[in-house]
Amino acid sequence: MSIVKIQQVRSLRAAVKYSMQDHKTNEDLVTSYECDIETIERDFKSVLFDYNEKKNSNKDMSARMIIQSFDSDDNLTPEQAHQYGVELAENYLKEKHQFVVITHTETDNLHNHIIFNSINFEDLKMFDSKRQHTINDLRKENDKVAEEHGLTIIESERSKGITFNEYVARARKQSFKGKLEEIIDKTILKSNSFEEFLELMDKQGYECKMGKYLSFKNPRSNKFMRTKLLGMNYFESSIKYRIVNKDYTPLKQSFIDKRWIDKSQTKFKNNKGLQKWATKQNINYLNEISSKLYKQNITLRELNEIEIKKENLISSFEKQLELIDGKIFKLELMKDCFDIYKSSYSLIQAYKNADDRTKFKQANYSEFKQYDTAKRDMSYLKKHYDVIDAAELNYKMSLMKEERNLLYGSLGKDKEREKELEQREQDRRQGSQKDQENER
Repeated sequence: MSIVKIQQVRSLRAAVKYSMQDHKTNEDLVTSYECDIETIERDFKSVLFDYNEKKNSNKDMSARMIIQSFDSDDNLTPEQAHQYGVELAENYLKEKHQFVVITHTETDNLHNHIIFNSINFEDLKMFDSKRQHTINDLRKENDKVAEEHGLTIIESERSKGITFNEYVARARKQSFKGKLEEIIDKTILKSNSFEEFLELMDKQGYECKMGKYLSFKNPRSNKFMRTKLLGMNYFESSIKYRIVNKDYTPLKQSFIDKRWIDKSQTKFKNNKGLQKWATKQNINYLNEISSKLYKQNITLRELNEIEIKKENLISSFEKQLELIDGKIFKLELMKDCFDIYKSSYSLIQAYKNADDRTKFKQANYSEFKQYDTAKRDMSYLKKHYDVIDAAELNYKMSLMKEERNLLYGSLGKDKEREKELEQREQDRRQGSQKDQENER
């Protein structure tokens, strides 16, 4: 979930100085467009000069700032938050205003400061400050970014015209992405078929939409979110596999997605609140690692190696699974081409015998369009898969689905293999310790 508000900038220099404090951000989390953070006043004034010259006016510098905040429940990295800020700035300002995006990390809630020139440098028009644009349009563009990345969206119909405090209050709810993942996991265990799974999801208020990607509607926003955004365990084919193979345990992303926070950095020295936050994060991180080391009886270096291998493995498998799913989906769309081509025989004969072929084709436009598509699909299947009839196509798709399931299923087996190897290594170390004790 992310929320936005916009305000006027009284002093551009002061706004930049505040936003660029060392304890709030770093140079990796600063992106500028058609200007430079070091010379932003001069760059903005250059556009202001052109504006005054064209309008024969003497207007002073005018800038605005958008603040985009993210919920800590979404577990975003600073880099992700920054990326979403850049996307919002580009979409909302239409790449016609100079802007700079600065991401702050000193609080639990990551947030962006988007400072932009009120003057459109393309046609030298002033920023539209009407309520429709500064509230409704801004929230709409922010919702698009949130939806694209699987964050909860505040109901747009109700958010129009409401106060900012009410807007924030409505936003402080559980992440739809996290809740959907939990609901899907539980519903899979209750389902005996994919059809039953969809029925149970619908009864719980999660309407589905089928297509290249499976999507579920957010009951609050009435907008759909693709399950692929939850990771490979939530692809449609993965869900089908997990329903049939209840004993399969999906391999999740690494729990070590954090890093030790170095409080000796300048930004922590003069900020007690930030020091307290960093200490809390480090304590939680240590507790997680200690628990993992204790359970597996391994060293920190060994744990790190395991986690890195697991991350690389998941990333590799996810790409392969998505590639296979994409191919299967494309072939599914073509599976009727042979029947359509055969059924078009009489149409083509009638076309050849028609006195006015152009008129005949216009009168049967939709049938000819189907015929042309079928002919093109048959050519594609022959060229890329050496498939020349429906039976071969169905066989080819069954092989691909089997390959897909074997690939996905092997990841679970790899996990069991990993546990087995870890147990063997643990037994080996314990045996080595006993040998050393006996030698003494």
